[in-house]
Amino acid sequence: MLIINKMMFFFSPIIRVNQKKNEYFYKLINYSDNKKKFCVQMGYKNSEQEEKKKLESEKIFFQGPPSISELLIPTISILTVIGIIPFIATLSRQFWVRYTITNRRISVDSGFQGKNRVEIVYRDIKKVSHLTRLGGLTADVVIILKDNARLELRSLPNWKENKEFIQANSSNKSEEK
Repeated sequence: MLIINKMMFFFSPIIRVNQKKNEYFYKLINYSDNKKKFCVQMGYKNSEQEEKKKLESEKIFFQGPPSISELLIPTISILTVIGIIPFIATLSRQFWVRYTITNRRISVDSGFQGKNRVEIVYRDIKKVSHLTRLGGLTADVVIILKDNARLELRSLPNWKENKEFIQANSSNKSEEK
């Protein structure tokens, strides 16, 4: 649907093109082939680029259980009778907890057979911090949301790469502890 503004037509050779509801972009009559380029130069929204960004598929960056290195100390403590309980608790975390980090969200599946699920999107992240364990082999990554709720990713494997990926997608600063 072309809408030609007559007053605008007298002063400059511009046609107004109605794309969708209230989204417009302008093009010069002489440069009708370069409308996308001209749209970007003028600073108006290009609806095709926004649709591609929205339709981009979700890609998994990391998916897996907590680090196997968290079993090290409970396995050694199994020699004592008291160490059996922490070993069983840590072993059950290996089977029942799954972290999934994608380009759109972070989800944690936990509980018996993974029935509990927590999902957060990157725009809700306020701050990302970490606490290293076992000499930097693993870390607990703490994500603080805008409503001051906390999500702990305990014993996250490849924690440096995962934390950098989360920070890059959330566009917020982090603190080291």
